[in-house]
Amino acid sequence: MTKYKIIADLHVHTVASGHAADTIRVVCKAAEQKKLDGIAITDHGPGVPGGAERVYFWTLPRLARGIKTHTGLRVITGIEEDIKNRKGELMIPAVFLKDLEIIMAGCHPLTWIAEQSAATRTDALINAIVKNHIQVVTHPFGSGYDLNLEAVIDACVASGVALEFNASKVNDMNESLNFLERCAQKGASITVGSDAHVAEEVGDFNRILPLLQKTEFPEELIINRSKEAMESFFKLEW
Repeated sequence: MTKYKIIADLHVHTVASGHAADTIRVVCKAAEQKKLDGIAITDHGPGVPGGAERVYFWTLPRLARGIKTHTGLRVITGIEEDIKNRKGELMIPAVFLKDLEIIMAGCHPLTWIAEQSAATRTDALINAIVKNHIQVVTHPFGSGYDLNLEAVIDACVASGVALEFNASKVNDMNESLNFLERCAQKGASITVGSDAHVAEEVGDFNRILPLLQKTEFPEELIINRSKEAMESFFKLEW
């Protein structure tokens, strides 16, 4: 049986998101304590009430470079964005995101996409995918927002975009297993993320790893299994 290892948490929030508890320094320290090799700071943007404004993401690369860690932890810069219309456009203009290493988007409460029908929501997400606005679809299931998951997975495979297996959304066992099985069948790449909003949640994959094992999920489809895989997929330097 494959022993899965996730070396980086690719979905972590800080106080900049407006509703998380800890600073970048604190979550980085938690990642070091969990013996992770990397952590992605992926705060919410202004699409979520209280989220960070564009200037934060403009300066985030500088902040990440300034964090000195004891273990050589790689601080990856990112954003969990929101889609603002059916065309798949993001809330923040691309010029403010161009230096970030991971652009993700999903469905969140009190946003435009949350108020749409399943069909419109699916169209908007697929347009964001095929137009290369995003690299990862966050929590594509389990958030309470219906969409055509089959169509979203197909669009991700065709466009080289990953889907997230989110630790905070593993509530329905059958839904989680079905997601993994469909991704495996279609050859869809996934990322594994904690969606941490407090430092204690960073790198907590205890609910996810048994499901990967149960489905015998192809290890080569998990992007944050190795530095090399992340460098290749996200075109980042370690």
